[in-house]
Amino acid sequence: MEENINRKQELESAIKEYLNQAEMRPMSDSRELAQSDDHVVFFGFSSFGMQDDPDSYCFVTPVVAERKLTEKVDSLFNSQVSPATVRSALTTAIRDLDGFPLANDERKQQFSDILFEQLNIHYERQYEAIVPLYQLECADGVEFPLANAVLYSGGQRSLLAGLVKDEAKSLFESDKNRIENRSFLKFPVTGDSHSRLDQVEYEAERALQVLRFTYPWFEEGRPFNPSHGVSTWKHSWRVIVYDRTLETSVYGLWNSAKPNGIDVTQRISAELLNDAKKYYYLDSINYHFQNRDSNLVSRRFCRAFKFYDIASLTSDADVALANFIIGVDILLPSGNAEELTKYLISLIEKGDLYEGKMTLNEQLTDPDKTGWPERVRLTVSDYKAFYVIRHKVVHGNTTSGIISDMQVKKSRQIANNAIRAYAKLSRAFNWQSDKEAKNWFKNPCKPPEMKTP
Repeated sequence: MEENINRKQELESAIKEYLNQAEMRPMSDSRELAQSDDHVVFFGFSSFGMQDDPDSYCFVTPVVAERKLTEKVDSLFNSQVSPATVRSALTTAIRDLDGFPLANDERKQQFSDILFEQLNIHYERQYEAIVPLYQLECADGVEFPLANAVLYSGGQRSLLAGLVKDEAKSLFESDKNRIENRSFLKFPVTGDSHSRLDQVEYEAERALQVLRFTYPWFEEGRPFNPSHGVSTWKHSWRVIVYDRTLETSVYGLWNSAKPNGIDVTQRISAELLNDAKKYYYLDSINYHFQNRDSNLVSRRFCRAFKFYDIASLTSDADVALANFIIGVDILLPSGNAEELTKYLISLIEKGDLYEGKMTLNEQLTDPDKTGWPERVRLTVSDYKAFYVIRHKVVHGNTTSGIISDMQVKKSRQIANNAIRAYAKLSRAFNWQSDKEAKNWFKNPCKPPEMKTP
């Protein structure tokens, strides 16, 4: 309640300052000023009459004043009210008061009250965003948490199908058929329509990042992750058409193809959800996404996670390898390549789990008896060379030789395991600050509940 009162008072002060800089100008002058980029006509081009004056007038204010007001509104309402909504609310408020002038304090207060009510609605009203997904099918009954969203199955009885039926008159038949039975993401949003759309794009992408991380890769031949074809946008029917050049032109029909992942729908099963929780620490990953604004460790984790996602999606080997290693570096305390390698070994060793083929000590009589710490040390030994490549890439230097698919694969697996181990250990020890994380790296240990593999 007190927060609302303070917000209203601050808005009243900002509106008063804004209106004090406004001028009433004849309609023709107003249009000319609006075209100068120095002033803006507010209340749209709504015109007002003056007593005993046949001309129509508009209100004009400096662009700087409008920018200051919209920035203040953005701050007061947590970026949930866009400039377009502010302009619309100004127009609505003055129309509700039957126009100008605001001749006394009572009229000015009424104007401010109406404006605050208009803007505060967007700040307080809660919505549930329902986002259809393409190239993905979630099994019936599976509720797959992804960052701040939950993935649900589609079907005729789903929430999405019910909404489509309710909105049938406002949807094209082709759109209705494409989205009615889709699996979908659901998550809370608030704010005006512009703000909600921004949140939908942001949260849906965060959810897809987590999906791409937890969905298994196909490692035979060139590594490939089918989840990279999953999309929130309606492009599943797009076709790439190939035309022949003049030099190779022959009689015959043109040919076409659909991008990878379009024809094959990926299935999210209860088993995949169980594996994501057990081996990928899905709950811990989601925790960090849900707390990134209040926890510095979570913010660091999400930044590393983003670099991993960028790397996994790119087709450029040097960019992929560099970003995988940057993601690892973000999770570790600062240091040179030698120090970072030691930190990385501690992180993966104490995490107790490695996804991918580990290197064995061939010098032993029975290499399969290589101990866990030695396996981690040998497997992570490539990190130092990868760190050198990463250094060259980020500083714009060319890399000597060609980066192989195997190097990219190894760097991805190292990054994948570093992220999973960090997610697991940070939650087990409940790190709340970078200092707590750095102190652990100085004296790494396993959480009490963890056992040696």
